[in-house]
Amino acid sequence: MRTKPIQIVAGENIPYIQEAFSNLGHLTFLPGRSIKSSDLKTTNLLLIRSITSVDETLLQHTPVEFVGSASAGTDHIDEVYLRSRNIPFASAAGSNANSVAEYVVAGLLALAKRHGLSLKGLTIGIIGVGHIGKLVKQKAEALGMIPVLNDPPLSETSQIDHRPLPEVLGCDVVTLHTPFTLGGAHPTFHLLNEQTFKHLKPSTIFINAARGEVVDTHALLNVITHHKIGPTIIDVWEGEPDINWDLFQAVTIGTPHIAGHSLDGKANGTYMIYSAACKHLGVVPVWDLAQSLPPPLVQEIQISPTQHQSDEAILGDIVEKIYNLEEDHRQMTTLLATQPEERSGLFDGLRKNYPVRREFHRTRIILPQTLERLRPVLEGLGFGQIIPKT
Repeated sequence: MRTKPIQIVAGENIPYIQEAFSNLGHLTFLPGRSIKSSDLKTTNLLLIRSITSVDETLLQHTPVEFVGSASAGTDHIDEVYLRSRNIPFASAAGSNANSVAEYVVAGLLALAKRHGLSLKGLTIGIIGVGHIGKLVKQKAEALGMIPVLNDPPLSETSQIDHRPLPEVLGCDVVTLHTPFTLGGAHPTFHLLNEQTFKHLKPSTIFINAARGEVVDTHALLNVITHHKIGPTIIDVWEGEPDINWDLFQAVTIGTPHIAGHSLDGKANGTYMIYSAACKHLGVVPVWDLAQSLPPPLVQEIQISPTQHQSDEAILGDIVEKIYNLEEDHRQMTTLLATQPEERSGLFDGLRKNYPVRREFHRTRIILPQTLERLRPVLEGLGFGQIIPKT
């Protein structure tokens, strides 16, 4: 029987924590990167995102009894140590998968518009076929692309048609969706390096929305500089927030680790750790996520294509109205005008103050009868509210 109120420390950037957890105990908000052991001397529940490393150094001599990470990855968590202390851990695996997959779609359509490309018929190598990779596959197929899959942990199952890494790297598009791992049978640290980059074509579109450490920064900068790779979209960087700014200036589109930052994805992550915390405490969840989310900024799009506009261009216009990825790149570009020593804090600031982005399914599409052929494509991309124009 508890005799004192539950003490909760939460990273200040986690949305809806106040609404979700205020009935469970006393909340203290702290910057995620600077949470230290002395902050947790009376803490029962610790709630963080991927920028907070949780290990023995942080938790020793603290009463922390539950850790929840409102992010999909777990490379910032020492799960072996948590198990040794019998501290339950909950992550938000899959919570922002759709957000990241939509980031990839927005990026591909933006590049198609910028470079006059057609995506239909292109092969897309998807490295990592978990929650995100599966959705990327679905959306790529909706765009008429041909997925080629690589996921060594799944290679001995019948879940995917696993292809060797060199074959996948030979595709027209290569996109990374692996976790960051240093050990085990299939480590992903610097999976893409000087040797593996040799399998790319000079025209290959390359996307990394996984973890920065999966790619050797200097090797990527080298292939870009020597024109051995095509357009590049990079959302994650080694050493965040102290990233290599030469690499940022070299890539086609660079963003500050926000691929999974749709409001829907972040709120899903909060709900997942809230549910796990309620289970740990033996209480019934009362917070209603659906009632907390505001309506989307773009509630409805009526498609009015210009003459001779291609179907792909129409899709690009729709997606750009909901999520303008180029604007995220422009915001990060503004940091180049600041002093180098200021940029790491400003990088985190872009993440902390990221504008509200909603997922495709939140927006109604009014579809003219003449474009009814786009319905299955829109559905494949995740649009759930497609209404015939009367």
